[in-house]
This record gives sequence, structure tokens and C-alpha cells, in this order.
Amino acid sequence: MIRALIFDCFGVLITDALQQIRSELMREDPEAAREVSDIVAANNRGLMEPAESSRQIAALMGITIGDLRDRIGRGEERNEALFAQISLYRASYKTALLSNIAGSSLTRRFPAGELEKYFDLVAASAEIGHAKPDREAYLYVSDRLGVLPEECIFIDDKASFCAAAEAVGMHSIVYEDLASCMASIDRIVSGN
Repeated sequence: MIRALIFDCFGVLITDALQQIRSELMREDPEAAREVSDIVAANNRGLMEPAESSRQIAALMGITIGDLRDRIGRGEERNEALFAQISLYRASYKTALLSNIAGSSLTRRFPAGELEKYFDLVAASAEIGHAKPDREAYLYVSDRLGVLPEECIFIDDKASFCAAAEAVGMHSIVYEDLASCMASIDRIVSGN
């Protein structure tokens, strides 16, 4: 029986502007794109402060930190329809947010108290000490929710993160759009 739904942030709840930047850099300067990925990974694991990671990424791109933040802000769009659906799911399921991010980066994107309206648990990788695809990240969330991994559906836009969730026993859905995500949740819940 499914008892919990776990959602990723970027690429699911919010468009992933930083991924777009990395994709553009990959075409122009693959080495810089790899460096950005390494910086983001260090930030996600809490090994680098967000301000320092922003400084380093902006330097690699040859722009100011302000310009980087503006570009990311313009590129991020909230998936309001999914947020509305999560509100409905909360009546029947525990809900969590598991994101490879620093908690301070979440607070810049969501007003105080907003995430608590949608999620029973908010797990930011830099704060919990484990980032996806580490098995401990998924197990941390199921443990804190008080459910078994097999009672969870994990939703992420990255297939590799979904595969890692499945490796610990969770069901997973690679997020493409709201309609197919909801249909997949219904299918898993009904056991078909």
C-alpha cells in the first residue's frame, strides 16, 4: 500500500534554470560545464556555501553574481498545477520534498511557511548530509515519514535518481508532465 509521495524540486516543482545553464555551457565550453556540475554537487552535499558556489559559477560564466541570480530567477517557473495537486494528495498520503539543494536556497524560492502547507517533510541534501542518488537520502525521507521505502512513490525528472529510489525499494516516476505523473501515481496506487 502506498502511504507517501516524495517530490523533487527542480525539474518537477520548479523548472531547472541551472540545468539549462549547464546545457548551454556544455555546447560552448564542456570543461566549464563539468566544473559547474562539480560546484553544484559540492553545494548540494553541504561542502560549499551557496554564496561561494554562485561566485564560482558566475566567474566561470564571466558574469556577475547578480546577473547569475537574475538569469536563474527568470528561468525558474513554478508548477502551480502540481502544487495544487499535492494539496489534494495530502488528504490521503504523507508528502515530502527531497531536493539536492541547500536549505537557504529553498528559503530564497519559497516564502516562510509555504512548503509546510504542501509537505510533511522538507529534506534539503546539504542539511541532511546525503544527496540523490545516495541511498541514504531516500532512506532518510522514508524513515522521517515513518513509512517503509516500498510504501513510497518518488517523483523526479532524472531517471538516474528514480533508479536509485527503486534500488532501495521505492516506486518511482520520471516526471515529464502533470497528466502522465498523475496517471502513473494512480496506476501504482491501484496496483496495475
